[in-house]
Amino acid sequence: MRRPLEDGYFTMPNGDEQPRLIGSYSPAADKYFFPRRRRCPLTGGPVEDVLLSPTGELYAWTYVESAWMGKSRFGSTGDGHGVGQVDLPEGVRVQSILRGEMGDWEIGMPMQLEVYPLMTDADGTELCSFRFCPTRRGASR
Repeated sequence: MRRPLEDGYFTMPNGDEQPRLIGSYSPAADKYFFPRRRRCPLTGGPVEDVLLSPTGELYAWTYVESAWMGKSRFGSTGDGHGVGQVDLPEGVRVQSILRGEMGDWEIGMPMQLEVYPLMTDADGTELCSFRFCPTRRGASR
């Protein structure tokens, strides 16, 4: 069994479904937001929960030479990871872990949302988070 590490950020896919980020839409401002908001940060008005696109374009990326959630070691033994900002079609820019290795990412490349296991709890349930991966071949991890 799999479930989100923390509820309310993304949907867990079933079968052929794609995961989706859960955001908010403000009709008054005609703007989308991620993560979800209780009220529009621009107008203070009500917002609606929406499922955001599972694809986007890489706006920026960096490589962090440090262990990340679910890892216990620090150092230069393969513990680094990519972090990027992905622009979604709705106009939302999402900061996320990136799947792959240094050199796999290019500004402007298409990206796809995916769910991946971070750890397993005492009951054997995989606790998952989300990340983006390049949609072209050659990405690893």
